[in-house]
Amino acid sequence: MHIHFKAAAVAACGLGAALALAACSSSAPATTGGAAPRKATTGSPAPAKEALAASADVRIVKSGVEDHPTWGPGAYVVHYEITNHGRSAAGYFAQLEFLDADKDVLGTTGITADKLGAGKVSTGDTAPLDVEIRNGKMTDIRSVRVSEVDRTAS
Repeated sequence: MHIHFKAAAVAACGLGAALALAACSSSAPATTGGAAPRKATTGSPAPAKEALAASADVRIVKSGVEDHPTWGPGAYVVHYEITNHGRSAAGYFAQLEFLDADKDVLGTTGITADKLGAGKVSTGDTAPLDVEIRNGKMTDIRSVRVSEVDRTAS
């Protein structure tokens, strides 16, 4: 499925991020956003119900500017949690949107969890790369939200 391509792209970005150490200098407190339900790609009601359930599986724990061992000093870091509330193992791709003070989207990045067992939790953190912020600057980031969640059986 398309999840594998996205996961590979996100993994490549993660490697680049570790090398580039994305950072920003804003000190404004950050807010977190909830998961926006994603529209189903087929006409049947079951996928729509699954998309809504999948969006509830991804949660931003905290976000804001911090000194981080991987992302560097003054980085805008997002700590997240992915919980598989389903009945079987699943792979996840979630898209995060970085927002400015007016809630305009500055850019996006993705996070993944592969082969996450039913009832299991995956935690992590991420930070945007300079190339992912296309509509402003890193220092313009004031909040982040989950904009898309794809869940596939694994």
